[in-house]
Amino acid sequence: MRSFALTLVVVLAVWGCTSVAPPTPSGTTTAEQKTTVAAALAVERQWLGSWFRGTPVLIGQRSDGAITVDVPREFCFEPGRSGVKPALAAVLDKVAESLRRVPLAQMPLLAAPDDAIGTTQLALQRAIQVREYVRSRGVPTARLGKPSATTAAAVQLRMQNATP
Repeated sequence: MRSFALTLVVVLAVWGCTSVAPPTPSGTTTAEQKTTVAAALAVERQWLGSWFRGTPVLIGQRSDGAITVDVPREFCFEPGRSGVKPALAAVLDKVAESLRRVPLAQMPLLAAPDDAIGTTQLALQRAIQVREYVRSRGVPTARLGKPSATTAAAVQLRMQNATP
């Protein structure tokens, strides 16, 4: 009996040392999680920057930690069309990979331009194609924002911490 009690104490002690902190209630995060995501986004900004250094793709990081990605319109779509060009596809592949590697990140901004002739419908169709492309690369729809039009001459993406 004494041997059993000793074994039970050892098992419980080892189990206690190896268990992780209990999950927080749905929708809440700890300061540690926020810090971890912020650090992960900084790493992803550097990683994306290394992929697109020397190209017209602009990778930045805002003061709130969010990563911005701007891809000039001429590398994104053919005039009058909404299909994703290979150059934009290459950028979206890497952005999707970053989102998969940082599961607590989301992409609330997916904005695309028109052809500078004021057709918001074309811009929205393009933004929808961008969103669908990223979704097709394994990023859950719930982590992607609503497609929108932009007046900028670039596809604009923003990755940020999904936690409030």
